[in-house]
Amino acid sequence: MVGKTSHLKHCNYPDIRSELDMTIQPDNLTFYITALAAVLASIGLFFFLVTRISLIYQTSMVKSDPDTAHIYWIYKSPLFIRLADRMFVVSSILLGQYSKLVDCVVKRLNPSLKGKRILQISCAFGNVSEKIAESCAKQDASEFVLTDIMQSELDNAERKLKRFGKLCTYLKQDATNLEFEDQSFDYVVVFFLPHELPSDKKDKLIVEANRVLKPGGKVVFGEFHKPRLKILEILGRIYFYIFEPYATEMWDTFDIGQAIEENTGVPYKIQKDTFLFSNFQILTAKRLA
Repeated sequence: MVGKTSHLKHCNYPDIRSELDMTIQPDNLTFYITALAAVLASIGLFFFLVTRISLIYQTSMVKSDPDTAHIYWIYKSPLFIRLADRMFVVSSILLGQYSKLVDCVVKRLNPSLKGKRILQISCAFGNVSEKIAESCAKQDASEFVLTDIMQSELDNAERKLKRFGKLCTYLKQDATNLEFEDQSFDYVVVFFLPHELPSDKKDKLIVEANRVLKPGGKVVFGEFHKPRLKILEILGRIYFYIFEPYATEMWDTFDIGQAIEENTGVPYKIQKDTFLFSNFQILTAKRLA
């Protein structure tokens, strides 16, 4: 072994250690950090411009419906929806946690969806509805119902879920005043909706989700959560100030679990999963009676 080592040492092979060292040079590290920052900044600028333009459009060209006045035109106009409903956009907004959050939502729709009715209150950007529909199809669910106050959102969801055919139903309804009968669904999914609503509508959403849920069923929320890291809280508050004026209530005055307890009068078993230093949450509430 000593001889072989000596032989290799004197051969004219490329200096592998030098090549490895080159990959971790400060200049290279600076380049990758700069590139990452540029990508994130570009996504942030893209989202900022789209939302600002949408607000200008809403203010100058459209008389807002009082029931939807709080909603960005980014969620109303088919053009803006097509621009913003991109996986790289939603994943960036949720700091790379989007897929983990969606996987957790689907996991909480247990133990089985066979013969069950599933309701998603409000359509959402990304592939969360597709993942739920896939799980419904695989487990032979009875029906997957999607509701939204905006027809444009329903049309967008139907376009993405076209391959699931009659499994999916799309209904224009207000999340705070649903038209379904009491206790008509086995599962209810609410994915990143409460932070977009004023405080009174948040409470009404909780009341309606409870009303349409069967005893023994589950309501699954995906939402922001006050982070443990101060830097994430600071950045989050800046983001909310610019884009989501009602979202800081999720940190300061509105707790989903507490709201369920105060607004329903029904016993629930609460399970909470948090992500990225508690910056996001999946809260699952099982109705016990």
